Amino acid sequence: MTTSLVAQHKKHMSHEEYCKKLQTFITDYAKLTSEESDKFFPLYFELQKEKWKINKEARYAIKRKTKECPTTPPTDEEFKKLVNEMSDAKIEIAKLEKNYIEKYLKILPAKKILDVQRAEEKFQREMIKKMARGMQKKRHPTTKKHKYKKEPPVAY
Repeated sequence: MTTSLVAQHKKHMSHEEYCKKLQTFITDYAKLTSEESDKFFPLYFELQKEKWKINKEARYAIKRKTKECPTTPPTDEEFKKLVNEMSDAKIEIAKLEKNYIEKYLKILPAKKILDVQRAEEKFQREMIKKMARGMQKKRHPTTKKHKYKKEPPVAY
């Protein structure tokens, strides 16, 4: 899922800021020209919205079922149905991505599409690391980072 937790976390940045940073990162990483970028990103963000809708529906189904009757938890059969719905959502997203790759190939060479995918993954990892560091600082504001990765050797 590309809609990052960071994008949804209002304290860090707005969705628009997140998208702008993502676009800049992908453009730089994949070395897209301004013409390629202008043609590519409307399709890219269209796909992201479609994926978000599919995931939202699947998450909502789980939330609805698990909160439906708080005194009676869902049965194993109902959980199986939810698991299958999540799996179906992933398949639907994969098919959607495949369709969009065909559209991308009309704009970008295949190597750049692969670079875009790598950039997207790298950006997500970096954003998650930043968020984790920020959360760690909030939890332990007086804790200083240790100079060494391991404890320094003790001198006797």
